Amino acid sequence: VRPEMCRLARPSALLAQAVRCRSAGDLLGEDRLLRQCLNFQERGRVRQRAVEAEAARTARFYLALTGCQRGHFEEADSHLARLGLSARLGEGIWSEEMTEPAPDNFFVRVIDDSLPSELVEHAQRSLHPESTYWLEHRYEDQDLAFFSHAHLPGQDLHVIDQLIEALRPKLEAVAPEVARNLTMVEWWVHHRRRDQWHGHPLHFDTDEQLLRTSRGSCLRHPAVSSVVYLCDNSPFFGPTLVTSQRPRRSESDDGLGSDCATVVHPRTGRALFFDGSYLHGALPGRPWLAGPGDPERRLNLMIGWWTEPISVLPPGDSPGPLAGVDPTAPWVKALARAPGMPRADPGGGAEAEVKVTSPIWRDIPGAVSGGNPFFGRYFLTHRGQVDEDLFN
Repeated sequence: VRPEMCRLARPSALLAQAVRCRSAGDLLGEDRLLRQCLNFQERGRVRQRAVEAEAARTARFYLALTGCQRGHFEEADSHLARLGLSARLGEGIWSEEMTEPAPDNFFVRVIDDSLPSELVEHAQRSLHPESTYWLEHRYEDQDLAFFSHAHLPGQDLHVIDQLIEALRPKLEAVAPEVARNLTMVEWWVHHRRRDQWHGHPLHFDTDEQLLRTSRGSCLRHPAVSSVVYLCDNSPFFGPTLVTSQRPRRSESDDGLGSDCATVVHPRTGRALFFDGSYLHGALPGRPWLAGPGDPERRLNLMIGWWTEPISVLPPGDSPGPLAGVDPTAPWVKALARAPGMPRADPGGGAEAEVKVTSPIWRDIPGAVSGGNPFFGRYFLTHRGQVDEDLFN
């Protein structure tokens, strides 16, 4: 066998091809290549090569992921057990079908048409893929740590300030006490291309400066967190997942039977509000379901509404958490205010019904010991893994 043929048959090469197939929506091609990857490794040809063993392990992870997304939970659990992963998100979350009424103490609100369409369109244009905002903040750098910006109530420097101010009447409608006691607004934006379908890891919104300086021992959360969707839904990307789980609880049940979760699909101009201490993230996409007209970009504005004093970093060259804004910065000019925009009518928008599913987590029987975590925290080595990842 020629050496180049051997290289093409290695798990690492097969895995790379499988990922390309998934990005292109070729589910059958992805499945075939992932299984070839496992077969090659299981025949014992690469036991001495760590990179190939890790590729085979990742192939098993992708088979479990696709199995969950397609409802093949028995096969998925078999793969997860062999990986040493003992818990996964529940069936209802993976189906993305929410059928149960939301408990009264589960604070999640969704408001459609919450913002003036002209303002939303101006923000979309300002945050185009080549915008100075992304370049100046080195958004594509793989080693870039979390960064965000500070908005003082009433501030009006750029289009994101306008969006936040336009959203404040909606905050007052769903969380009046938070709106009355607002001290600071934190914001950041994310965008994804069609080949970035992996989702966003489950996490808690926190005071990142305090978390870092205290080495995980001190936690503070915004009173309310929000997502403003600047795009429509697309199978290339998964929905936002919001759970009732809070920090340092392997289950979110607080004695009131609130162990539940919901998913929220993007819709341009939709605003999501939820308790700032909830575990949340974004599920992986299903590119094989995408059609020719589906959007190939995800663009969201994230907001943390704070009601207690919080430190703001001075503007600087290095992006950091909750940084002040230099009005002369090129990215501020790139996100120029939309002219002639009035604030939103407090009565505008329509609240959408929120349904939930439970439980959040399912245990996986027969999981081997010694598993290592994977991206996303959709599958866990143990119930306490989320807290250990984020706070230790």
